[in-house]
Amino acid sequence: MGIKRYILLTVVYMLAVGLYVYSFNGDVYTLNIYKFSLELPIALWIIMPTILLFIASITHMVYYSLKDFWKDRAIKKDFENYKLALSEKILGEDSIVKYKTEWFAFAGKALKILAYKDVEDITIEDEKIEANRKVVRDINSGKVVDLKKYRLLDDNKLLEKNSFNKLANEQKYAGVILKTCKDENSELCQKAYMEYIKYASFEDIKNIGFTPTKEMFRTLMERYLEEEGTVSIKLSLDDIQELLMQFKANREDYLELAYEIKSKLDPDALISLFGKLYNSPEHAVAADAYLYVLYELQMIDKIREILENSDEDEFVKWKTILFLRDNGKNVDSGLFLRI
Repeated sequence: MGIKRYILLTVVYMLAVGLYVYSFNGDVYTLNIYKFSLELPIALWIIMPTILLFIASITHMVYYSLKDFWKDRAIKKDFENYKLALSEKILGEDSIVKYKTEWFAFAGKALKILAYKDVEDITIEDEKIEANRKVVRDINSGKVVDLKKYRLLDDNKLLEKNSFNKLANEQKYAGVILKTCKDENSELCQKAYMEYIKYASFEDIKNIGFTPTKEMFRTLMERYLEEEGTVSIKLSLDDIQELLMQFKANREDYLELAYEIKSKLDPDALISLFGKLYNSPEHAVAADAYLYVLYELQMIDKIREILENSDEDEFVKWKTILFLRDNGKNVDSGLFLRI
């Protein structure tokens, strides 16, 4: 029975009883308790217990109605908060919303230990959740999405993936990424760095402060060896020497450099670079590359001088090359050294 109907029927009942009693006894009765006295019609005294019960029952019903109202309201609020938390989970964020009911509090905690996986044939009837699912799909498909309005944490994987997408579509975005890189060894920072060195000046590359790598050096040398074009870069011989020392080049690195750079430099510059490397303690493994340069420039006497002052087990391949040459057998020194 609804509370309104209950009030109406109770009031009608009390009026009916009161009027019935009053119809055959309209006297009054005085209640005296110590100094307190109360004078009321007998009909009203008859329905007084009913009035008190009515007040008590109404109070009881209002209390539990309000209790159910606030409980339902808390559940509805928790449901909205849970949908918000789910929409944030889709974007890789853990919501900080608090729940008022134990059921949703448990579900909210469970949500934090779950990982989102998109299922295309399921549609959730919530606009925000579906919008966030689309954002994730777009980023995973390689699209660039404006994520500023979502206020994601700096370590959010979607931000990183979105940056990869933008970098793939816009090479010069590498400079923007590098300005905020905190760990140069991270995949994104390394990718941005390798893209950056494909177009930036050597001064700008040095200002980034990343530790040079063999791959980075090869990319720079490809640009350096370009005769003309937008990708060409200017490097001094000191720059080349410093880079070789920084990434700790090995014998093969020096030889590869000699094979490639011989057509770029004039003989004097070539001798100057590799002679300096050969005579530097930090570049002791550059000996084969230096001898290769001398051989290509037909400075055979200089090679013989170095070989004569070497130990018996040193420069075995070069000694073999000169032996074959002296006996009329010319070999491709570059190919022979690679064996």
